[in-house]
Amino acid sequence: MSPLDEDGAARTRRETRRAYELALLVDGVRDYAILLLDPDGLISTWNVGAERLKGYTEEEALGNPSAIFYSAEDRAREHPAETLAIARRDGRFEEEGWRIRKDGTRFWASVVLTAVRDDAGELLGFAKVTRDLSERRAAEEALRAANAQLMRSNQELDRFASVAAHDLQEPLRTIAGFSGLLRRRHSDALDESARGFVDHIVAAVDRMQHLVDDLLGYARAAEPAAVRAERIPIDAAIAAVLEELRGTIGARGAEVVVEVPDGTHVQAEARDVEAVLRNLLSNAVKFAAAEDPSIVVRAAPSGTAVHVDVIDNGIGIDPADRPRLFLPFQRLQSAADYRGTGLGLAIAQRVVERNGGSIGVDSIAGEGSRFWFTLPGA
Repeated sequence: MSPLDEDGAARTRRETRRAYELALLVDGVRDYAILLLDPDGLISTWNVGAERLKGYTEEEALGNPSAIFYSAEDRAREHPAETLAIARRDGRFEEEGWRIRKDGTRFWASVVLTAVRDDAGELLGFAKVTRDLSERRAAEEALRAANAQLMRSNQELDRFASVAAHDLQEPLRTIAGFSGLLRRRHSDALDESARGFVDHIVAAVDRMQHLVDDLLGYARAAEPAAVRAERIPIDAAIAAVLEELRGTIGARGAEVVVEVPDGTHVQAEARDVEAVLRNLLSNAVKFAAAEDPSIVVRAAPSGTAVHVDVIDNGIGIDPADRPRLFLPFQRLQSAADYRGTGLGLAIAQRVVERNGGSIGVDSIAGEGSRFWFTLPGA
C-alpha cells in the first residue's frame, strides 16, 4: 500500500470514528429530539430524545414524513412543507408552536430546522432539533394571568378608592360645618372638657379631609385617560407651588433656593407637574432640619428630558426603607412626629410615570435627601 493510500485509509478511519462518536452523542441526548430528514422530509434517523418526546419508537418513525408531528390545522395549511421550503431556501428555519405526540397529546415545542448540503452544495436533507417548552409556556401563561388579575384588582381598588373618597366628602363637610358652628356659637356654654372634645373632632375631620383628598388624587393619577400634555415652563410651575406652600414654609422658617436655567420647559400635563412638585416640596419642608431648614430646587435639561432635583438637609432615609418609599400608605416616620397620609410619594410616582418620566431618591440617613424626577423636555 502506498503512503497516499495509507493516508486515505487513516482519514477514512478517523471520519468513521467521528461519525460513530457523533452518532453515540446524538443518540444519548434525552432532552432534545434530534433527527435527520431526507430531502423529501422523510425521517431517516431517530434518537432516544425523539422517542421520549414524541412517543414513537424508531421503527415506527423511520420513513414517515415529519408532518406526523404537526396538528391537523398545520397540515391543512401545508405548514410542514412550508418549513422545509424555507430551510431549503434560507438554510435555516426556527419557530415555536404546538406539536402532536403519538398519543394525540400536544406539547409546545421549540424547533430548529437546518438544511444539510454536501461540498458541492447539493441538498442531502435536513437536521431537525426539537425541545419541549411546555413547562416554560405554562409558567409564562400563569405569570401573564397573575399580572392581568393583579391589574384588574388594582383597577378595582382605584375605583373603590375614588368612589369611597368622593362619597366621604359630603358627610365630612357636614361634620366639619356643624363642629365649627358648635365651637363658634356655643363655646361659652361648654366647659373646658367639652371644648377639648370639639377641638378633637375638628382636628380629626381635618386629618380625614386630607386623607380623602389624597385618596382622590391617588385614584385620579391612575386614570387611563390620555395625558393632555403641553409645554410648561418648569420655573413657573415651581413658583406656583411655592406660593401655595408659603404659609408652611414660613412657619418652619425654611430657606428655599431655586436654580433653573431660563427657557427650561417640560412637555407634560400641567396639573401633574404641579402635583409632583407639591408632594416633593411639602415633604422637603416637613423633613428638613429642625434648625436652619433649607431646600434646594434644581432643574436642567438632560438629553431629551428635564431632570428636577428637590434637596433637603433633613433626617434622610435609611437604605432599608427605600423599597417601601413609593408604596401607598407607607409612613417611614411616626404619625405623631410628622403628619401625613403616606400617599404623597405614591401619587408623585404615578403622575410622573403617566407623563413618560421616572422618579427616584438618593439619601443618607441623617444627611438629607435628594428626590429627583424626569419629564420629557419641550
